[in-house]
Amino acid sequence: MASQNPLNFLKKTFGNLYFLMFLNGFLIASLFYFKMEAAYENGLFLSIKTSIDSKIDANDTQDSILLKAMNTCNTLMVDRAATFQNGVRLGPQADFFHPASVDLMTAGGACGSYSEVLARILQTYDYPIRIAQMKSNGVFAAHNIVEVKTVHGWVVLDPTFNAAFTRPDSRLASFADVQHNWNYYSKQVPPGYDLSYRYEDVRYSNWTKIPVVLPAIKGILNILLGAERANTISIRSYFLKIYTIYFYIALFLCIPILLYTIRKIVKTKLFPNPNIPLTFSNLVKYLRPGPNRIQSL
Repeated sequence: MASQNPLNFLKKTFGNLYFLMFLNGFLIASLFYFKMEAAYENGLFLSIKTSIDSKIDANDTQDSILLKAMNTCNTLMVDRAATFQNGVRLGPQADFFHPASVDLMTAGGACGSYSEVLARILQTYDYPIRIAQMKSNGVFAAHNIVEVKTVHGWVVLDPTFNAAFTRPDSRLASFADVQHNWNYYSKQVPPGYDLSYRYEDVRYSNWTKIPVVLPAIKGILNILLGAERANTISIRSYFLKIYTIYFYIALFLCIPILLYTIRKIVKTKLFPNPNIPLTFSNLVKYLRPGPNRIQSL
């Protein structure tokens, strides 16, 4: 009996038209809010892309465009990082939604913010990107960086230090390039670089963060994609456009609840008699003009 109480409560709650109307209003308002915020954020990063494009000329290569994007990201954020490292809580937008626009404004997440903003900028160029969690002193996620897929393969960028590495053939280096020849590439780090970030190892997702759930998902991906490919999946890169994701979640919830509410209203207000079923033909008869439409049911 006790186990049925929650079900009875839910049944009564969703049978209440006042609650359903409130829920629909809340979801519709959420749709407008998430769409508005997504449009603002998309415009914000498109403006940054436009600024970068103005500095690109015919001599630029794909690698040099990536460097200009990273330099713009670092320039935009380095002063803000010093300003907003004060521990002041910025409210639910930063704490709960945490969009890339908040990272851009505050750089409050240190290397995580730099990496998310650069990744979001590069998404406007339609580059495949992944946010990588570097291992340092035996600990993963000690430092976040960005990897971008170019025509020559994946290359690594560190927007926090505005750092990239150049191979002997003048192309940008990959994480593996730097990892396997740190003595060579360590000579290219900029002033102020933390030399504890020695490119020991990298992971792209923390599959142990949510016990049971994430390991189960990882196991399925290992079977479907193979462990090597599954290990390169960067979960965070799929959640950079967070307002767009919330918009589609709200839309997914809104449509069936709205349809259910309309059916409930029609059945309650137009067909309260249980002997008259709610069917399409009865609805047509009810809506048909004339004083005798009820009698025709």
